[in-house]
Amino acid sequence: MAGLADSLSNRLAWATLRAVCRAAMRRVDARVEGLEHLPATGPAIIAARHYHHFYDGAALLTLAPRPMRILVTLDWAENPAVQRAMAAACQAAGWPVVPRAFRLPPPALAGAARHALRAATRQSVGLLRAGRVLLVFPEGYPTIDPSNTPKSRDDEILPFQPGFLRFASLAERAGQTRVPIVPAGLEYARGERWRLTVRFGEPATIVPGVSLEQQVNAIERQVRWLSGIGSAPPVATSAPITGPERSVITDAVTTNAAVIAMRSRSIRRKASSGDICCRPCERRDP
Repeated sequence: MAGLADSLSNRLAWATLRAVCRAAMRRVDARVEGLEHLPATGPAIIAARHYHHFYDGAALLTLAPRPMRILVTLDWAENPAVQRAMAAACQAAGWPVVPRAFRLPPPALAGAARHALRAATRQSVGLLRAGRVLLVFPEGYPTIDPSNTPKSRDDEILPFQPGFLRFASLAERAGQTRVPIVPAGLEYARGERWRLTVRFGEPATIVPGVSLEQQVNAIERQVRWLSGIGSAPPVATSAPITGPERSVITDAVTTNAAVIAMRSRSIRRKASSGDICCRPCERRDP
């Protein structure tokens, strides 16, 4: 009975969150490309650019066909009452809460922050082993934030933190599952109405023997390109990897020809079926 109650509670929380996000996204003309890259079942990590403190998560929750949990931080809420309320909401939704340790003074880092980090890690790994989708913003900070942000330009993307790859590695440790990592770019255009294009890239998997830094950088380069920033990732120099799983070297460091083909397929899809837009709002020209 307890498991059934938890399942119903999570479904109710998901339905409520999605309804709130859909209402908020009426202010944004949004479309999505590359939905075929999201696994239909099983665990996955979505590693996304973080541009807007609210619209990023709202758009992904609205546009993605599967329920997802978001790895969040609450250190932006300085009011203790607001922090408690947000923590309760995250608990109801099943969202892990992680501290941004580099914002905390050393005494706090040694105590409560370490405990919170371990708890968020356990929860994230548990979600992946249960076949859930986890949305992570590896930069840690959005470009537009009601609190302080280290970013100074609209096109700035902070170096990715490696925690999301560690979650995948820990989830795979038992050898019973593989966790694909799906890069997600978000490209905004300001105007009378904001326009947003969300692009999902081909999933990558952890490559044994390749350094964590190399793999994080490869996914970061892919997210940059999917966000319309910079040129396409360089051609991979390693030999192609075959089998049911694609490697991070093959997928995240894509050849220019494959990148162009992906964009062409997206254009053909839109031409045949129309843009996939946030509903209930329809995409409009300004």
